[in-house]
Amino acid sequence: MELKKCKKGEIILRQGDPGACMYSVRWGRVGVYSGYGTAAEKKLAELGAGDFFGEMELLDKTDRSADVVALDGGTQLEVITEDDFNEFFANQPAKVYLILQRLCQKLHKTTRDYLQVCHTIYEAVETEKDGRGRSPELDRGLADICAAYRDQA
Repeated sequence: MELKKCKKGEIILRQGDPGACMYSVRWGRVGVYSGYGTAAEKKLAELGAGDFFGEMELLDKTDRSADVVALDGGTQLEVITEDDFNEFFANQPAKVYLILQRLCQKLHKTTRDYLQVCHTIYEAVETEKDGRGRSPELDRGLADICAAYRDQA
């Protein structure tokens, strides 16, 4: 495995680029962004030592879904290629299990977020059909959904 050292502000991954490897943070922090460096920039997550990123693209051969930027000078990353990952199955199954566990946590969070959006939209439609006024909570939920969509567009 290769060790990569990053300068503060260094772009590690660009959304839309092909994904041929994943990374494990050994030291420092990275930020995961949508639209990094644009007016619509949105920080989606901050990862530190022991965290992984890029695993989805390594496993399913898709393009990168976000931008990732080093937040600390001297951030150290393990670059994990497909060959490295395959070697984990034979020699480090606990590491594969950890990667899969983190992937499941991300999927659970995405599912919860998706269901919250569905609930908010359902509530808005029902409120409109019934002719009721929207509650402040519903207005906040709709504003959050619109902001998230605008940031992704």
